[in-house]
Amino acid sequence: MAIIIAVGGWLVYDLFEATEGELENARARIMQLEERARITDEAVTETGASASEQINLWESEIRRLEQQRKRNKSAIDANQVALQKQVKTLSAIETSMRGLKAQVSRHEGSFTQQQEVIDQLNTLQENVEQLVNQQRDLVDKVNVTSMTTSGLRSSLEPRVKENEEAIAAIDAYRREVNARLADLKRRIESSLP
Repeated sequence: MAIIIAVGGWLVYDLFEATEGELENARARIMQLEERARITDEAVTETGASASEQINLWESEIRRLEQQRKRNKSAIDANQVALQKQVKTLSAIETSMRGLKAQVSRHEGSFTQQQEVIDQLNTLQENVEQLVNQQRDLVDKVNVTSMTTSGLRSSLEPRVKENEEAIAAIDAYRREVNARLADLKRRIESSLP
């Protein structure tokens, strides 16, 4: 039994020693944990203050952004109304442009026809100018011919008059000769048995 008591004592002492060591270890760990808790508490307090400041800053920024959003929303609404007006105006302009393009197309067709008429008129004018030039040449030739004829007439009239007089004299002489011949013929015929 003494052995049991001795073994039990030794176990208790060993347990006590082990518990004392573990207790010291536990105390050291508790102190470390308390130190960590204190540091964490300080950090949390510091972080909390910093977080609180940050939250206040963010809340302020959120309020500022909310006010700006409200201003921007009214500006956006106004811009949307203006945009709708601009869209309608643009649509009217596009319609007008389509009409103008159609008019331009019609005018281009008219211009093409007018150009063809102008080209024909230019050709006709060139032809008329050629005819006028030909007519001038002809008039010039007629004038030259008239002048030549007039000169010839003035130089030929006295000669023609002289020739007419000569022909008249020749006719008179011929009649006289014919009359003599006729008289001679009658005489000869009357003298023939």
